[in-house]
Amino acid sequence: MSRRIVALASSTSLAVALAASGLTAFAQDMAMDQARLVKITIENLTTGQNFSPSFIVSHGAATRLWALGETASDPLVAVAEGGNVGPFSGEAAGTIGSAFGDAVIAVHTPPGGTRTVYVTVTESHPLLSGVWMLGMTNDGFSGFAGVDAYALTGAVTLDLMGYDAGSEVNNERSGFLGALGAGNERDPEGGVIAVHTGVRGDADAPAEWNFDPQLVARVTITPVAWDAMMEPAEPMLDPDEPAMDADEPAMN
Repeated sequence: MSRRIVALASSTSLAVALAASGLTAFAQDMAMDQARLVKITIENLTTGQNFSPSFIVSHGAATRLWALGETASDPLVAVAEGGNVGPFSGEAAGTIGSAFGDAVIAVHTPPGGTRTVYVTVTESHPLLSGVWMLGMTNDGFSGFAGVDAYALTGAVTLDLMGYDAGSEVNNERSGFLGALGAGNERDPEGGVIAVHTGVRGDADAPAEWNFDPQLVARVTITPVAWDAMMEPAEPMLDPDEPAMDADEPAMN
């Protein structure tokens, strides 16, 4: 049975590059903790916001990626301002088996699209957190934090808000909002993480990029059998779309 909750704070997967020592620690952790596999599906509910690559990690109660009302960490700022999950990925590579249990990255999720990844949870790393940028904002993001996936006996659905990292002013101006294609300069704000107010559309960003801050994404987390990852990958192209002719020039 599926349960639905609203998360207030909180494709084929691309495995995060792990250090050899991290792999060993994680293997020991799995053996001792009776590791369980969960499937995570991210759905973009907006009509004008591309999601950056998503970083998703399992961890213990002493670790968290972000929380409302707190100052955004440098890795979170990198995601919220530029869609860069590299700092989180690098942190995971050095802490698998300690702060983090497992970590994956999903590719960009366009409006109306979905992405699915698989993550391992254990008794010592039972919680899941994830984050991705709202691509047409100055420092907007969405995600979830501290979901106990190890205790799940069935699917749970999270309805997710849009958040403002508080690190950059939402000026929506060309040269500062990277999605406008004229640079991505910073206009520091010095605030804290809060619920986003949406795209105003009164500067250079078009009003079509606006979104409902109360509902930007839906994430479904489902416990699955270990052979679930053998399922066919999601098609990256429309199967009904005709293939490009060999003599047809490629797009630049």
